[in-house]
Amino acid sequence: MVNINWLSTALLTFQHAMKSMNYRKKNTLTMLLVLAFGFYLVFLFKGIKQQMIESIDRYSLESDLIISKETPAMPLVLFSLFHVGSPPPQMSLSLLNKLISHPEIEYAIPYAYGETHRGITVIGTSAKGIARLTRHSANPANHPMAAYIGINIANTLGYQVNDQITIGDGSEPGPEQEYKELFTIAGVLPRQNTHQDDSIYIPIEGLITARKSYVKGNTPSWSSPDDISFIDIKLQDRMALLALEKSLTQSATEQGLAITAAMPARELELLYNYLNRAAVSLIFISFVTLGLCLLTLFYALTRNLQERKQEIQLYQTLGMSQTCIIVMALLEPLLIISGALVLGFIASAMLSAHTADFFLIKWLIN
Repeated sequence: MVNINWLSTALLTFQHAMKSMNYRKKNTLTMLLVLAFGFYLVFLFKGIKQQMIESIDRYSLESDLIISKETPAMPLVLFSLFHVGSPPPQMSLSLLNKLISHPEIEYAIPYAYGETHRGITVIGTSAKGIARLTRHSANPANHPMAAYIGINIANTLGYQVNDQITIGDGSEPGPEQEYKELFTIAGVLPRQNTHQDDSIYIPIEGLITARKSYVKGNTPSWSSPDDISFIDIKLQDRMALLALEKSLTQSATEQGLAITAAMPARELELLYNYLNRAAVSLIFISFVTLGLCLLTLFYALTRNLQERKQEIQLYQTLGMSQTCIIVMALLEPLLIISGALVLGFIASAMLSAHTADFFLIKWLIN
């Protein structure tokens, strides 16, 4: 049988604990927020480290080689995968066609930069590149003048499928720098919490067509209509990676091309080592902060108990047992810690995407 007296005593003890905290609203709220901030830091930095590992693993599996005009390997990888820094120098896609026809290459996806729409980056890529973005196995880019926009663009500007947009040459093109050809929005890309959400992708065939029409009577920022920034390569077998890197570099040199063949897995491993040290340091700092918050809570509650001697004596006079008084004294910090734990977890879950982007990209990498 359930002991009714025990349940009623426990309920009464809980009610007294809640009333006691209600009498000291300011102190309770202050301790709750300070402790919640400590838990928030712990959850946040652990989440950042996990996101960092997942992002690096995902990108290293998607790309085996990245080829561009001669540029340092690390900046090339950071820009191609995270859009950190500036795009590498442009080079003609036609000059690379022989290079990327190697039998070990499963597919090669070119990426062209240089155009914008209302300050939004426009990226030209192949049908395979758009298919990978839209997560479809079929070819979604069945029209060269199609456009696929990030979800943030759709939400901010209110664009919908079948709306038409213009693009222009340069980062801040004027009316005279806009291309005559219109691109029709064919789809909104799924949210990735990456630069994809704030970019526009168009088929490279349509981009080349628009550039060829624009070059007549204008001075473009690119030298050839088929200029691209880099090529993302996926191999049929990663065992051939080192041999292919050497082969592509030699072939390019023989043709008079100065290229960089960067391996994302190798560069990201170096990046991970740097970021891991920073993340571990941040986690350590967050635990120290949490410890100080708990210590502050302990001293605050100890001081409260000393100030509540008369209250405790009153409870004893009313017949409350010593056990109930001790339980009530322990229940208050447990309720505060539990509430702070929940608040810290919710805050870190709600803000982790924005804060992680700041720490990973704008602070740790830059």
